[in-house]
Amino acid sequence: MHVNLRQEASGTLFGTVSSGSTVGTLREGWVDGNKIYFIVDWSHGPVGRYDGARGADGRLSGTTFDVTNPSSHANWSTLRQF
Repeated sequence: MHVNLRQEASGTLFGTVSSGSTVGTLREGWVDGNKIYFIVDWSHGPVGRYDGARGADGRLSGTTFDVTNPSSHANWSTLRQF
């Protein structure tokens, strides 16, 4: 998954997301200290909620689930440090 986000001074996030040929648009999101939260409207229908935090190693990690089907969930993490 490729995430392209920008953050305003208030902590609000804006941007786009892609995974292969599937694209997503950020519906909402924010950063507060070491915590991050965003919701992605995927072009093929699902709505993903992503919650995470910056760890001691500088990487973001957390959990995600399909808002319309909460039993569909997974863990996620970044390769890049922040």
